[in-house]
Amino acid sequence: MKKKYDYIIVGSGVAGITIAKNLLEHNPLTSILMLEAGPYIPAKERRSWWDYITLNRTPYDFTYDTSWEAKSVGDINWISSGARVKAVGGSTMHWGAWSMRFKPEDFQLFTNTGLGADWPISYDDLESYYQRAEEYLSVCGDETEEWSPRSKPYPMPPFEWTAADGVMLEAFEALGIKPGKMPLARYRKCFTTGTCKYCPFGSRFSAVNILTELLENKKYKNFTLRANTPVKKINCSSKDKIDSIEFIDNTTGEISNEKANQFIICSGSYETPKLLMISKNEHWENGVGNDADLCGRFIISHSMLKVRGSTPTNPERWFQEYDFPTLMSRSYDTPERQKIGKIFLFKDRTQPNQDIASLMIQGKTPDEIEEIMSGPMTMELQAFMEEKGKFENRLEIVEGTDRFGLPLTKITFNRYEEENENALKNLEIMKEVVLKMGYEIGKDGATVQDPGAHHTTGTCRMGKTAEDSVTDMNLKVHGISNLYLCSNGVFPTGSAVNPTLTLTALSIRLSEKLINESQTY
Repeated sequence: MKKKYDYIIVGSGVAGITIAKNLLEHNPLTSILMLEAGPYIPAKERRSWWDYITLNRTPYDFTYDTSWEAKSVGDINWISSGARVKAVGGSTMHWGAWSMRFKPEDFQLFTNTGLGADWPISYDDLESYYQRAEEYLSVCGDETEEWSPRSKPYPMPPFEWTAADGVMLEAFEALGIKPGKMPLARYRKCFTTGTCKYCPFGSRFSAVNILTELLENKKYKNFTLRANTPVKKINCSSKDKIDSIEFIDNTTGEISNEKANQFIICSGSYETPKLLMISKNEHWENGVGNDADLCGRFIISHSMLKVRGSTPTNPERWFQEYDFPTLMSRSYDTPERQKIGKIFLFKDRTQPNQDIASLMIQGKTPDEIEEIMSGPMTMELQAFMEEKGKFENRLEIVEGTDRFGLPLTKITFNRYEEENENALKNLEIMKEVVLKMGYEIGKDGATVQDPGAHHTTGTCRMGKTAEDSVTDMNLKVHGISNLYLCSNGVFPTGSAVNPTLTLTALSIRLSEKLINESQTY
């Protein structure tokens, strides 16, 4: 008789792997099938690291969306290229590991502003899971800054500000902007090589490292990963129950169906709603969980604001040491600013940028390098701007498949004129900082960048009813007894900060729910 799994998990990013880890640690004999459309790319491989150093090429570059695989058709260009890693480990293969909590007001956006949506849970409901997520990711942070309420200190001390942060730090303080240290998911073994996009030591948290440990642990003999295996359809035995998952092995072309007691879709804000929409059947004519036409709706991300300033000399010979910023501020990430759009400020992780090794390779003499290092210098203040979900902003399926066998994507994203004006107002705040630094802002030095797929949320959001959301507060799809979604797509709001810590907290919360349910069988 064909095996029936306890759980089938679709997607191997931080959500899927965190859930699998918790389930297995509770019961090592739990049977789990994990399906991933992309390939398995080893981490901590010295050959790949050298390719990154010498050629600026990572082993996962080829997995990024291309223009024909994810099209933007709205008034505002939506950027997908370079945003999603479609491989085992998902986007933790390349993420910056910035790990901020949302704030209490982010869970009550509609109540506070009449815009967007509220979460069906509160910050207090998630606080203990935030703490566990920080311990799991090994987040380095400064609890004295008190950006969000917390019951315990960060598990690790923060990275200190760099010398190059100093002039911007002084400008912050002069303008009454509270400076902070960036919370980062990095271990004590971090050697600050500046090669975080492919860390040779595993110092930056990556889900693929956790998965590798699970696969190598002989206790977890019922845990199976199938990479290069896109899921094609969710099959229902009735309106309220999922029976099986249909998928294809890209290496052999073999199509299979597997059954499970519980199904958890963790394939991100793009692929999760697409899988639901494409799974049409006699019970769900518009796709599984999509009777209200909400799958793919309300898509949001962060638009990037940038202000670059320059100065004619760099007498201290500053250059950016890390591949992450250490200076940030949440002074404009407050309830008072929700209406016009919060912003999260941070110093650009790449400026000032002088690559001494590259100059040496070019054959520059010591005197020439000295002149370049002490010559003109640029710095940039950046910000993520909070966006609000709108029904007409959406992700849709286009006929055909990408290189990994996943449905093609079309994104429609527009802003109201008032939103464009608010973005320019936020840009003025940032310009004031750079001018206070004593730097000159050039003609094109202040810009509102296009949004993109890096922090996509909202495409299958949680809520109280099937009329206003795709899942309930426990991430179970409305009307289905054994189907859960766990990706950034379930977020009703995007806030002004990165989503991964919040997704990890939700993953731990869902794991706990599944474990509690299993004990009642």
